[in-house]
Amino acid sequence: MIWLVACCAGQQNLGYGRISPRQAKGEQILRHMNLNVNPCDDFYEFACGNWNTYNSAAKLNKSATGLFHSLREERDQKILHLLPLDEPQDTSADRKVKHFYRSCMNLPAFKQFYTAKLIAIMSEFGQMPALAGAAWREDQFDWQQTIAAIANRYGIIIITGTEVSVDFSDNSVNRLYVSEQQLTLESRSIYLEPKNKNFVQGYINSVATKLYLFLGIDINVARQTAAEIVHFETQLAAGTHDPQSLLKLTDLYKLSTFDEVQRQSYPYIDLKRIAQVSLGTLPNYHVYYNVNYLSNLIKTLQRTTKRVVANYIFYQLLNKFMIVIPENQQGLQDMCLKQMKGYFSKNFDNMLYRRYNNEQTEVGVNLMWQDIKAAFIEAMQSPHQYNWIREDTRRYAVEKVRHMKMEIVSYKNTNFEAYFHQMRVDGADYVENIRSLHIMGAQQRRAAIYSPPQPIDLSEKIATTPVNVLIENAVKVPISILQPHYAWDASFANAFNFGILGALLSHELIHGLDIHGRHHDINGNSLDWWDPNSMADFDRRSHCFNKQYQNFIFQGQHLPDMPAQGENIADNGGVRLAYAAYLKWYYNAMASNPQRVNEFMPPVNFGGRKLFFISYAQLWCNDITPSFRRYLASVDNHVPDRFRVIGPLSNFDEFSKLFQCPRGSGMNPHKKCEIY
Repeated sequence: MIWLVACCAGQQNLGYGRISPRQAKGEQILRHMNLNVNPCDDFYEFACGNWNTYNSAAKLNKSATGLFHSLREERDQKILHLLPLDEPQDTSADRKVKHFYRSCMNLPAFKQFYTAKLIAIMSEFGQMPALAGAAWREDQFDWQQTIAAIANRYGIIIITGTEVSVDFSDNSVNRLYVSEQQLTLESRSIYLEPKNKNFVQGYINSVATKLYLFLGIDINVARQTAAEIVHFETQLAAGTHDPQSLLKLTDLYKLSTFDEVQRQSYPYIDLKRIAQVSLGTLPNYHVYYNVNYLSNLIKTLQRTTKRVVANYIFYQLLNKFMIVIPENQQGLQDMCLKQMKGYFSKNFDNMLYRRYNNEQTEVGVNLMWQDIKAAFIEAMQSPHQYNWIREDTRRYAVEKVRHMKMEIVSYKNTNFEAYFHQMRVDGADYVENIRSLHIMGAQQRRAAIYSPPQPIDLSEKIATTPVNVLIENAVKVPISILQPHYAWDASFANAFNFGILGALLSHELIHGLDIHGRHHDINGNSLDWWDPNSMADFDRRSHCFNKQYQNFIFQGQHLPDMPAQGENIADNGGVRLAYAAYLKWYYNAMASNPQRVNEFMPPVNFGGRKLFFISYAQLWCNDITPSFRRYLASVDNHVPDRFRVIGPLSNFDEFSKLFQCPRGSGMNPHKKCEIY
């Protein structure tokens, strides 16, 4: 996904027994196919038609099944295997993480102390009106002082605040950012569109339950307070941007002096005061801020009572520490792992890397990346293939791809010992451990205000899928996707490897050249390097995709208008590029040592080229429950997974020729769209 993150889908675990991994994978591929379907009618059904027979989300009691869900489950199982064990090779940071986990597993014994602990944390900053009742003093409540003090103490940003981070336009310097409220429901559309009212009501119910269970607030008061809290957050959400917007980051966030931002927000919001209290200083940096969010926030505060604002702030603070304790051991284990991943995702990936890393995999994936880059550069330098892009722009695209890095995110160079040196872990008090972790993080962020710019911390955001970090011009690959027998394996046919991991890497490479990537240079800094004529042609071709995808029908409805076609462009260009890279590898391998080339995976009775497309399609085999699909429709900017197969392959002439699809068939339409 552009700028920070890309996204998702899945596959199930393999059981090998006495057969080889290659044969087991071949049997799995064949099992999920429906050979009774004509591949020229619907290639998704041909490749994935039997997926639900073996991987029904409802029968397995899961929200979804698919490759990325399986990768996440496999990663989680490996983490759960490591956490209870004390091993000789553990570092001091490993031991602290494991003790942290054990304190979470001890939560049932801590239950009787929970409310008092939460009230003690809240009392550092004041009182919650819903809890204090008539004793609450409105005249003594200063919301700006409160959020600034919370940010200073725990590093928790509520409503707004200030943070120091690398400049997304110039990664050689730091900037100050005026923060926005992190939305619990992720997307503004969930809050604002009537069709999503069930999700909003669910959020209200969750808040009310926590107020009742953890703070002992009367249930009727809790329900009323919860409704007001969620209504306030809905108003805040109205000031955030639509992820489908065609606007680039420099359009969304304005760079200015702190004095200018202060003039726009004061006296309603004293951002200098908030920064001074929360950071302990006023950094001499220019400031990025979202004009819409700031103006909307001022209007929202003017029409909201102090009581509601206070309830919102204290709920957001305490929610960081409120953990609903499951009734059984399995539920407790799952909940603790989920909580821990939010804090220690980097540690987990590094622990898994040290425990399970296979050097052969790293070498193989790096070679694949080089093949993909070489295939793209060769196509760009062809006088015919991309002649709609003007020569200067094509030349710069080649240079950008040459400079684009691929990094396996193992955190092998991260000094966890130094980072966690000050952290003290109480094996019996999980809430105190969370509190200590927040305090330590806030102190470290303040200490780093004037340090050199650091790469953006993606952590759990890239747990199972590669991403293109545009401001670094780098594709980052999580180690979980390199787990054996899923997306890449040295023992498999390379047609499979390029069809799965190759397509994902190619997808991310294309993001560096899409509507957002074209605003970043070879170093990731802001630069509009496309000439006007090429941009106009790109936009015209992008409109072709928008029109084409709106004609697809899913569950009785046409897909919605999506002006930002970045994901569809990356899907289409990614599979073409991966296929070109695969053919490049294949011809080179055949020329150097044909006896060692075996691109069949019995019992699948298809050779390398067709196996590539079958593997690519099975990358997107999935099953999703209706409620989770409705949620994804509001937060995800990808089309449903079947169209990540049908769209790109129906646009690809090489696919149609290979499967001999007649013109006008489902997978070989008369009208096709292409950018890369």
